[in-house]
Amino acid sequence: MNFRPIMIFKSGERAGNALVFSTRGEAQASADALLARWFVPVAADVEETSAPVNYRRENGGDTPAAEISKEDAE
Repeated sequence: MNFRPIMIFKSGERAGNALVFSTRGEAQASADALLARWFVPVAADVEETSAPVNYRRENGGDTPAAEISKEDAE
């Protein structure tokens, strides 16, 4: 199972983006970083997903899987 960051709004609505991480910790760090710079959501959460991993958290930021593959190949 993989994990995606979720934003929670005052209305109770939950919304995510296309980012999917392999660990709950990476997804939570990504959600927390987004919450810190976006004023509309009131909280952040993480949901499990069967979607394939397309990001990883490194050096305090979100790195696309395509960039990870290029770096690993070099």
